[in-house]
Amino acid sequence: MPFQKFAVHFGPEQLATMQAAFDATWEELRAAGLDLSTEEKAALMKRKLALRILVSATAGGVHDFETLKEQTLRSLGGGLRVSRRQTRTSEAA
Repeated sequence: MPFQKFAVHFGPEQLATMQAAFDATWEELRAAGLDLSTEEKAALMKRKLALRILVSATAGGVHDFETLKEQTLRSLGGGLRVSRRQTRTSEAA
């Protein structure tokens, strides 16, 4: 749970919302075919996700699941690379 060390700054409900947004965003990125072929890439992306959620929750004052997830995905939008397998699947559809 990437947000446990920040428990002093957030209540249990907010921590649960942040974790849910993290998990949902992670699954969405994986389903989109994001290149997570190494442990290093996966760890870096998880750190980026957690940081963006923390920024939205603190500086942005965002406290709901959908907005946290949407802002996180939007903030990552320009730097994402989808695997070729997913791209070919998308083109075939």
